[in-house]
Amino acid sequence: MKEEHIIQQLNQLRGIKPNPDFVSSSKLKIIYQTPQRPSGIGVLTQGLSASLSIGLVIVFFVFLTAFGVSSLRSPLSPTFEGVDGNLVAEADDVNTTINIHLEEVQYITDIATKALARGDQNNEDNSSDEAVDHLLNEAINL
Repeated sequence: MKEEHIIQQLNQLRGIKPNPDFVSSSKLKIIYQTPQRPSGIGVLTQGLSASLSIGLVIVFFVFLTAFGVSSLRSPLSPTFEGVDGNLVAEADDVNTTINIHLEEVQYITDIATKALARGDQNNEDNSSDEAVDHLLNEAINL
């Protein structure tokens, strides 16, 4: 019953129309209304703020260009020209150690692959499967 009552009230409210005099006066106000332009000092401040903004942008780019070129001559980040041989030797040692570990992983992987291939032929040998699992776990944990 509440829904029917609400629908009935909405239908009654739909029929409400504005006064014809109000409609015509509102239309005339909207049609003949002109946008207000700033007069006097308002025009001057708008022009001044635009020219000031453009001037600041130009000054910013001039400074950016001047300091950008000068920073190319003397960079802020350090250069590695004067690095002694100890650092290079240490980096070589680390690289060698990494290569050794990678070769060990490759060797263990090759052995595991061969053992798995042999394990398919000899299903009776479970100890080799455990050894392969152990070798694979070692390779993964490196």
